[in-house]
Amino acid sequence: MATLLLERPADVDYRLLAQRVGEPLQLNLKLAEEHKPGFPMILVADGAMVTGMRIDAPYPASLSNVAQFAYWWPNAATEAARSTSHVLVACNWAKHSRFDAHLRHLVLVRELVEQLPVIGVLWGSALVQADKFKGEFAHMQRTNVVPFSLWVLIQFSKQPNGNILISTLGMRDFEQMEIETESALPFDQTFDLVRKFGSYILANGPVVKDGETMGLTAEQRIRVRHVRSFRPDVKENVYWLELAENATVERPKGFFSGLFGSGSRQ
Repeated sequence: MATLLLERPADVDYRLLAQRVGEPLQLNLKLAEEHKPGFPMILVADGAMVTGMRIDAPYPASLSNVAQFAYWWPNAATEAARSTSHVLVACNWAKHSRFDAHLRHLVLVRELVEQLPVIGVLWGSALVQADKFKGEFAHMQRTNVVPFSLWVLIQFSKQPNGNILISTLGMRDFEQMEIETESALPFDQTFDLVRKFGSYILANGPVVKDGETMGLTAEQRIRVRHVRSFRPDVKENVYWLELAENATVERPKGFFSGLFGSGSRQ
């Protein structure tokens, strides 16, 4: 599900939507063209039901936790707070893999961003401003590069020794392992490594085995391990990128570690 944060309430032109994205989404064109402007939105695409609901009120939960990690949107919290209405858009795209389902949903959401006064898009835990959303979509069209930043949140913090601690939220929505690292590299380089590694996994599946290496150049060799997450509420293994000689982060150990944390997929 994606949530569009609107500056003001507005309606969708479904006839225009059908003209622009009806073919790639395999929309029931008759249903779309006869749909009255406004919400709720009920469409049929490739046999799946697409629903949309507009709520003319600010987003009910605080966005500060995800806004602080909006890498390309430094004033995300302030800008998102301007929203007076929001639209929830959902479809399970059951006939498709999780990756292809995300691509189809992306095409739909991109059209809605074009038509509506969107401030930002909240996709899972990833919060992105409207202009960046459009730019990443256009970049995907030109290069076929996975728009990782639109779907997956990269959380970051600094360790006492100065290392950067990073973890993702959203890889599990694609049935892939999350990514974590403690890095002694500069922040921008670390962020880029995680983003490009994640894009590779989303595009190709779980092809990087425990102990194999990856890198952004032919010379770069970064070992990837499959290990227990350092987050108590993440019970599965994660991809751990070895970017520091002596990692300091501690991992949960034993049965009792499972009693702490939400145990939820955030």
